Amino acid sequence: MSQYQEWNGSRWAYTKSRSAWHFDNLRAPEPGLDSYTSVCRFDADFSEAIALCTPRAVASSWATRNKEKVAGELYSASAEEQDLIHAGADPKQEIFARTMAADVDVFRRISDWLGIEDPMITFHNQTTGQMLHTHIDNFAARKERQNSFLETDIDKNPSIMRRFVIMLSDWQLGQIFQVGNANWTQWRAGDCITWEWQDMPHSTANMGWHDRPMLQITGFTTAVTRQRLYQGNNNLIVNI
Repeated sequence: MSQYQEWNGSRWAYTKSRSAWHFDNLRAPEPGLDSYTSVCRFDADFSEAIALCTPRAVASSWATRNKEKVAGELYSASAEEQDLIHAGADPKQEIFARTMAADVDVFRRISDWLGIEDPMITFHNQTTGQMLHTHIDNFAARKERQNSFLETDIDKNPSIMRRFVIMLSDWQLGQIFQVGNANWTQWRAGDCITWEWQDMPHSTANMGWHDRPMLQITGFTTAVTRQRLYQGNNNLIVNI
């Protein structure tokens, strides 16, 4: 019999209840479960990819962010907007601009190198003033969820799926990517990180004066993926 998750009107409360993170705000961050994991730096010229994707990226709120992936309203939208309303925030606030980007050759090569199966390849651009509020991932738009609260294999065994983020331009003042108690800043174009998606709260904001283009790849892990993670570090340069 199929089992369904019960969020009780709050994405944040539900996903927090499943997290293994400590939620001690004053604890110094450590790599791995307590923070993000550096994978490598992809050595490539992303300027053409950015120029291709930026004009077609659509500014999105929490409720509209997956229009390209899900027909109709995303099942999680009501609970996500309720969290914002309870916090006194605008539930329609723009969080980023995004577009599907599997047609971009350099992005597909990165996904292939990471060994991801059935990848979702998306381009994000966060402009001045946009902010993605603190949350824990649940991959709401994956087809495995059937746009419902269905409990899936990825919930029961989070290690079978992984999300990678690759920054496409050098860090600029005012740009923040927070994972747990760690703030990822001063990245270089091509820097790639990942984190334990069911455990780590994270958020992003652009308080600066430059766009923050980013590639996001999410999909099923393979033996290649596990080897990339085992060998990965922030000094590894990958020509792609």
